[in-house]
Amino acid sequence: MELNDSDLFLRFIALRNPYVWEVVGGGPLGRLGQVALNPQPLPPHEIGAALVAVLAERAAVHGSFSRFAEDIEDWCGTGWPHHIPKPKGEGPDPLPWRVFLGAAVAAVELAHGLDGTDAEQVAAGAQRLFEQAGRLGG
Repeated sequence: MELNDSDLFLRFIALRNPYVWEVVGGGPLGRLGQVALNPQPLPPHEIGAALVAVLAERAAVHGSFSRFAEDIEDWCGTGWPHHIPKPKGEGPDPLPWRVFLGAAVAAVELAHGLDGTDAEQVAAGAQRLFEQAGRLGG
């Protein structure tokens, strides 16, 4: 994945002030902004996909998908990425394997859109997510 300087600059500024997305497009929540007006619990696979999107964005801003792989390792070890706030209440899903499975599928889709080392790192993260889903799903 190759980002030019202006993309990196906009992402950097948007991390500091999410209102920037309202000007440049996309909104602070991206496609999830559509559900913000009618907040309903997301299905587990969409929670996983949303988490992968956040981790991918974080990796892109830092300019390396090695950060993505590190975040996946953290997530699989702790049950939730440490830098993303957990939803209030009982948690995102009583059967967390479904969240991991949705995340794994989203990571595979992401890997197909990348090339080189970035694709390899994201594919390795997807494999780790599939393994975690299998472990939790019995």
